[in-house]
Amino acid sequence: MTVFANIQKGRYMDSLETLFAASLLNEQEGVSLGFVGMATPAFQKELEQAGMLTEEIRQCTGSDTVVAAQCRDQAAFDAALAALNSHSTADAPRQTEESFVSTRAAVEKHPEANLCSIAVPGEYALSEVRKALNLGLHCVVFSNNVPLEDERAMKELAREKGLLCMGPDCGVANINGAALVLSSINNRGPFGICGASGTGIQHVAAILHEAGTGVSQTIGTGGNDLKDQVGGITMLMGIDALEADPETRYIALISRKPGQKVLDKILDRVRRCRKPVVALLMGCERQVVESAGAVWAENLDDCALKCLELVGIRYPLATEEQLAQLAQEQVGKLSKGQKYLRGLYSGGTYMDEAAGALVPRVGRVWSNCPLDLAWKLEDSYCSRENSCVDYGEEEFTLGRPHPAIDPSIRKPAILREAADPEVAVMLLDFILTPPGHPDPAGYLLEDIRLAQQMAENEGRHIIFIASVLGTTADLQDLRQQQQKLEQAGVIVCQTNYRAAVLAGAIIRLKKERDADEL
Repeated sequence: MTVFANIQKGRYMDSLETLFAASLLNEQEGVSLGFVGMATPAFQKELEQAGMLTEEIRQCTGSDTVVAAQCRDQAAFDAALAALNSHSTADAPRQTEESFVSTRAAVEKHPEANLCSIAVPGEYALSEVRKALNLGLHCVVFSNNVPLEDERAMKELAREKGLLCMGPDCGVANINGAALVLSSINNRGPFGICGASGTGIQHVAAILHEAGTGVSQTIGTGGNDLKDQVGGITMLMGIDALEADPETRYIALISRKPGQKVLDKILDRVRRCRKPVVALLMGCERQVVESAGAVWAENLDDCALKCLELVGIRYPLATEEQLAQLAQEQVGKLSKGQKYLRGLYSGGTYMDEAAGALVPRVGRVWSNCPLDLAWKLEDSYCSRENSCVDYGEEEFTLGRPHPAIDPSIRKPAILREAADPEVAVMLLDFILTPPGHPDPAGYLLEDIRLAQQMAENEGRHIIFIASVLGTTADLQDLRQQQQKLEQAGVIVCQTNYRAAVLAGAIIRLKKERDADEL
């Protein structure tokens, strides 16, 4: 493969545009690896690490857009560029956006605007956020790789001006019914959610939607907000905003365990909140949360169910007993040598949740991001025993979109894991998002079917278990995605946690049966 590059001097593309373009580029025939981005030092470093930094690209500046790809030949690269250009121009007639030379110019033309979405490379985020805040705009900051000191600075300025700064690294926000960045589309309802986990927010909001209620606002803080170095500024301001919002009757908080100083501040703020609060602060003991007057939630499923209890809605999720019965029905399909599971996850939140459910049931779970550092895989491409891999980690996504946008990242792993004769169960998660792949489940069906056929030819049977996060209002449609998987022989569970519980039950039962046969 040869490295080819196309440089567009002075053309700006924001981070979301480059993510989608890179996803499309990597799907083109003859392209083994492709990158699209502004030629910032960070982007050039990514290309250098991939062995694709040419002298021509090295001479570019942060104002230039670069398309770089390892291709079979020049013709393949030219065809890939044509596909990118065709996709761009095909959408042009339907666009209603206006272009402005600056944020100030946009505000002067549209003084009614009060929110700015920022998706520039991380090294430029603070400067752009400052401009927006000084113009009186709330900010949703999709940019990642922002230094903690820059995040603290932008959030302190936002607090000073009484404005919300959601992010950096905020992928989910739903404000007054508008799904922003990567958010699913949700019904309006009485629940305001503020969280440091985008997947966690989407998970709870999706269950509320499917149960017949919905959200007033969802506020993403960014994953670093609750670290002591940042101070939980957006989480605290988010609680203030939701308490003051007349459309919000109940508040849900979602995050990993905050830093101790931040935790004390959040608990004190919850204690003074006039609205009921459901809190999922992963790793915090129940009595600590309840001492602040909040309703304690054990996990994402429980957080959604506790919210629904507040409005008198009972939403049926499969019980442990029902999952155990299903495991009994499935384990008999496995041959003697099959005994392990492999989880192929599109993000860290769901992988962590699955591993936490699996360890009590199957023991050690190897991973590229393990719960215990002693269980770290030496090579993320070489699973062992029971393993779960987070394909949203930088080692897989360097210069490429997140798997929720580009499902091709996980595609090769399905057949690779299925080739292991000891594999009994494979776990998959699918996350729907308006700007994501139009058919994420359908995109992987061919590989799932090939894996099943390969196993059957060898006298084995692989049990595929999946969950789909999204709503029936999403462009991909939750029900359609679930049906496609079920028609391919995949067991679809209502949630990621329940999928992991089922997989763990199958592996445990298989181990017991193998022991009985000795």
